Amino acid sequence: MLNLASAPPAASLVRDRAVDATTLAFMHVDQDGLIQDWNPAAERLFGWRRDEILGLSLGDVLVPPALRSAHNAGFARRLVTGGDEERIAGHKVEMPAVHRDGRELRISLIIDAIGQDGFGAFISDQTDWHTAQQELQRSNTLINAILQHTSAMICAKDLEGRYLFVNGEYERILGVNAADVVGRLESEMVSPAVAAVGRAHDADVIESGEARTVLEEVPFAEEIRQYVVTRVPLTDPDGSVYGVCTIAIDDTTRRRTDAALAAGERRFATTVNNAPGMLYQFRAAPDGAAWFTFVSEGCREIFGLEPVEILGASGRLYEIIAPEDRASFFTSMSVSAETLQPWSWQGGIDCSDGTRRYIYGVSRPRREADGSTVWDGMMLDRTRERNTEQDLVEVRREVADLTDRLTALSSKTGDPA
Repeated sequence: MLNLASAPPAASLVRDRAVDATTLAFMHVDQDGLIQDWNPAAERLFGWRRDEILGLSLGDVLVPPALRSAHNAGFARRLVTGGDEERIAGHKVEMPAVHRDGRELRISLIIDAIGQDGFGAFISDQTDWHTAQQELQRSNTLINAILQHTSAMICAKDLEGRYLFVNGEYERILGVNAADVVGRLESEMVSPAVAAVGRAHDADVIESGEARTVLEEVPFAEEIRQYVVTRVPLTDPDGSVYGVCTIAIDDTTRRRTDAALAAGERRFATTVNNAPGMLYQFRAAPDGAAWFTFVSEGCREIFGLEPVEILGASGRLYEIIAPEDRASFFTSMSVSAETLQPWSWQGGIDCSDGTRRYIYGVSRPRREADGSTVWDGMMLDRTRERNTEQDLVEVRREVADLTDRLTALSSKTGDPA
């Protein structure tokens, strides 16, 4: 270390030039705590020029304000007791410091005693390194929190399939401790069949160097659970694969729910499409636009139209309403929309095959937040019933006519000759 008290003049000159040329900051502080020497690197590190700082107190310019009282007390104690130069000499000490502009720095010092002249110290800036370490620690804390508290099972294995790491969810699901798992093969933890599947997927990731996501079924007690498993290659800085990270998410409940929903939708569709007539939902917007938002497959039987020909429009259906019944149709819809009373209508429609059918429609309206009116209802083909009614009317008319004729004939037959 530099010892200015005992160095000969030539050596002092060489050392002075070395101190000025080094990238390490250097300062000399006397026994009163006043700065006596200051090299260019110290100027760059702390922002003080040499001519400005010489003679100033170390504690007043370089020690953060919150630590100055403790620093000054410690320096005074050192003067009284003789100090602890032997304990700290040559050792690296890290501490906070302050830049001229008020920024706090983190510096590392190597201190050397200079006898009665105080001490010298070489200083390096550790601020960026210290900040990086803090960020690394925060990142590690964050990553560890995620790994240990996520609901996904996460593990890492080497190329031989031995565990390098398992997270808390892995421990919970398999009922193991990480300390007992690390270093063991997967085949020692799960069934041979499951281990073989996992090992094959691991080998694919290792060989390709690319992540893979697959669905795997894993038996647990009396049930089989489904996991979405993503495997990611673990690589060294040179890109070589040294292991595989596995992230397994239990997808059983969602898949069962989706399957149940799909089954429910199929049952609903079957019920609706097998119901007599046509079930529908019709919407009329405040601006006058109107359209069908749903029609069942019964529209084929009633109107001779496919659902796609009716959905999203109302014009196609309006066109086939019998001309003499259109007025009653629109009037009934307007009244229902205005009063929100159930809609009921009967009328004829002219089908594309040239036949006329008679429809009975009924629905209940409701008003939505945007002012639209929505009808949920059904339409039934009443053609047969209407024809039967007409036939009955005709039969009644013919019976009445026949009765009248018989009555007249009886009257004539009963007259005296």
